[in-house]
Amino acid sequence: MLTRRHLIDNYLSGLPSIEKPRLDEPSSKRLGKAGLKRKRANGNATVTPLWVRTWHWVIAVLFVALVYTGVVLTYSTSDFALMNYELADNLHQVAGIIMSILYGVFVVVVFASGYWRRYQRRYQGLWSRIRLHGANVMSADSSGQTSEISRVERTRPVLLLVQQFLYIFSIVIVSPLLVITGIALLYPELAPAEIAGLNGLWPMALAHIWVGLAGALFLLFHIYIATIGGFIRMIGGK
Repeated sequence: MLTRRHLIDNYLSGLPSIEKPRLDEPSSKRLGKAGLKRKRANGNATVTPLWVRTWHWVIAVLFVALVYTGVVLTYSTSDFALMNYELADNLHQVAGIIMSILYGVFVVVVFASGYWRRYQRRYQGLWSRIRLHGANVMSADSSGQTSEISRVERTRPVLLLVQQFLYIFSIVIVSPLLVITGIALLYPELAPAEIAGLNGLWPMALAHIWVGLAGALFLLFHIYIATIGGFIRMIGGK
């Protein structure tokens, strides 16, 4: 019976398909000496460094605060508000400034330390793996054949791969847009005077809201995926 750990390991290693190991052979014969050494080393290795995990959790808390205060700033009225408007405005600005600084520090450290190579290896061929795993799930469903692997277990690797794609998208696209549009709203004198015949701040405000909404949707998906594959790793690093 394939275990949940086996499926997740297949996803992390980027295998094109999920194969059942031969259980009639001893593990030492299946892996060989080199494989056993790698297995022992990986068992004691830290997958995610402490500084990355710390940055991740701090950014998560800040983003939750930004989403909540952003909702207050956008939808508060004179008759209803989730919290004091002025307090929400101050908290939103402080959290946004801290998040922008931490994002900038993260980018500098990632490139200075060479940590970016880990992202490069992990995301190489990612889209092909998503399509391959997705095709495997669809073909298994359409064949109607019974399998010892449940549909949930077959779908989990696809979701984890999609999560990786969305994560890099949030780092490369969403986060910079949030920082740029946020700075433009914090310092309106830096915004263009006019964009497409409109006041320069309006497009920036709309972009900030829509990018923030995309980030909030990613956060919900990220939390769900963490419950099936990554929550323990982002706490203990393994």
